[in-house]
Amino acid sequence: MTNIRRALQAAAAVGEAGEDVEDVFSTYVYTGTEATLAIVNGIDFSGEGGMAWFKSRSSVRNHFLQDTINGGGNYISSSTTGAEASIGDTNTFNSDGFTLGANSNNNIAEDIVAWSFREAPGFFDIVTYTGDSVTGREIPHNLGSVPGCIIIKNISEARSWIVYHRSVGNADNLILDTTNSAQATAMFNYTTPTSTVFEVNNDGDVNATGSNYVAYLFAHDDQIFGAGSDESIIACGSYTGNGSGTSGGTPAGPQITLGWEPQYLMVKDTTSTNDWFVWDTIRGLPRIANSSASLNPNLSDAEVLEYGTALQATGFQLADNNAAINNSGSTYIYIAIRRPMKVPEAGTDVFGVDTRGRLNTDLPGFDTTFPRVDLAIINAISGGSFYTSTRLTGTGVVYTNTTAGEGTSSNAKFDYMNGWYSFAGTDADQISWMFNRAPEFMDVVCFTGTGASLNVDHGLTVAPELMLVKGRTTSAWNVYHSSLGPTKYLALNSDAAAVTSSIQWDDTAPTASVFTVDWGAAGTGDNMIAYLFATLAGISKVGGYTADATLTTINCGFSAGARFILIKRTDAAGDWYFWDYFRGIVAGNDPYMLLNDSAAEVTGTDYIDPENSGFQITAAGSSTINVDTGTYIFLAIA
Repeated sequence: MTNIRRALQAAAAVGEAGEDVEDVFSTYVYTGTEATLAIVNGIDFSGEGGMAWFKSRSSVRNHFLQDTINGGGNYISSSTTGAEASIGDTNTFNSDGFTLGANSNNNIAEDIVAWSFREAPGFFDIVTYTGDSVTGREIPHNLGSVPGCIIIKNISEARSWIVYHRSVGNADNLILDTTNSAQATAMFNYTTPTSTVFEVNNDGDVNATGSNYVAYLFAHDDQIFGAGSDESIIACGSYTGNGSGTSGGTPAGPQITLGWEPQYLMVKDTTSTNDWFVWDTIRGLPRIANSSASLNPNLSDAEVLEYGTALQATGFQLADNNAAINNSGSTYIYIAIRRPMKVPEAGTDVFGVDTRGRLNTDLPGFDTTFPRVDLAIINAISGGSFYTSTRLTGTGVVYTNTTAGEGTSSNAKFDYMNGWYSFAGTDADQISWMFNRAPEFMDVVCFTGTGASLNVDHGLTVAPELMLVKGRTTSAWNVYHSSLGPTKYLALNSDAAAVTSSIQWDDTAPTASVFTVDWGAAGTGDNMIAYLFATLAGISKVGGYTADATLTTINCGFSAGARFILIKRTDAAGDWYFWDYFRGIVAGNDPYMLLNDSAAEVTGTDYIDPENSGFQITAAGSSTINVDTGTYIFLAIA
């Protein structure tokens, strides 16, 4: 990061917009080509500096770490003690990512992950220095806050990776390239780092005369990010294992509160000899036992599915009792990085539709223009059951038109940067509607019911106006809509009118941080999933209208019309009709389908028309979506 930028950010007053996590961190998966390959992840390496950490997911290969100070032609490996080495065909750092040459980070047909850490006050810093064997040597840094974790490597010699972590303290250290528990040493001179310096002793691992060193510094809970420059995006902490896993689908391990949901976790047992673990939501970090996509910084091993971690709106919970991550009484340290937090600026950032067209095994079955699919709905245009799948639940699928419990689909894969679904071949009859979780637009929440009134945390950051809630065992869908209020509900799997009840939402409207369910919506021990939507100016509109059987404009505040429209009558029976731009929202006939039915697409009707501000309902719908005096709810996405 430039000194000018550091000064500007350090001087920023609370209330001014700070950077978002997307500006400084990225997880990117790709398939190697052994040819020049540009990775565009939005990280400004060339202007601000940073570090890229690579690992082959599909092959046994060492980890490769490169940074903008030591250059794209050199690397060090966390899984070995080796000195810095040449990578061969040099990688280049760009203003929006990096470009790979034909080297070990780009082996043909290998699945590879790259974690990018950009230098930024309150998040990450890189320091290089030459050793002088002075005990108590102070090393200046530009993190701008007290480091939560420091990782040091002697890049001139074959030496271990030395790790300071605030939860271990200044009298002990961990070693990144081994399974060792925390060791009592004087590596950091028994001195806690400050916001400007850290100390090292004269050990060759951290300060031998003439050796060159690189130190990677990670911040902890520095609240200078987000729209008001008052949020944190990284936490370095610890938890104590309780030896409990998952019972009946409900996680029972330690629950760690961060104040936000993470997208990246690095974990290490400090009590015993166990591996380091790195998980992230792009490769897969669902709530299901033995399903987290694990890589180990201390090993060259390929990625494996193991253990389980339940992500929550305010943190995470261990869902496995394996001693490596949750032995009773053992202490574990972690580095956690927050999930994406930018408010979207266009409907194309968060919603898309595609038919299945997978050309080869490297590509998703359904494509998007945005980098991550968090919620998908899939069906055949010719008819069949709609099912939903989410990044949080992995291969689990829940049907919209039945009360059936959660099923599984091995094709429900989300580890792509431009879509989802793993199935070879093309099929124009298979279609998917894809959504991205984003503040003020849409959120996905997993929780366990208590059979009583329960406040459930969410990350929408505004009050949900539409909530689709379903037990992952056999149960009906319960739908909340702001125009109906917290005393009524609808069922997504039914055409029934709204029902008055106090046992679904406990007569309590949702807020910007929680929504309330009661025993009618979430019974004791029921594992639940909820899809939450809100109105975001120019992007989405949750609303309602009273019909009059004539051509009526529904103003959503859009500028180029709605690309998705969902409508349901509330005062009498009526199906859940929906349309989308992909199949056609035009002045003539518009194909529709019914979320509560398995019927094929209907093509011979003209119930809606396009309108720049939103959409129009036509007189032709006077018996369906435009019945005179009928009341309706809708969700529209630009």
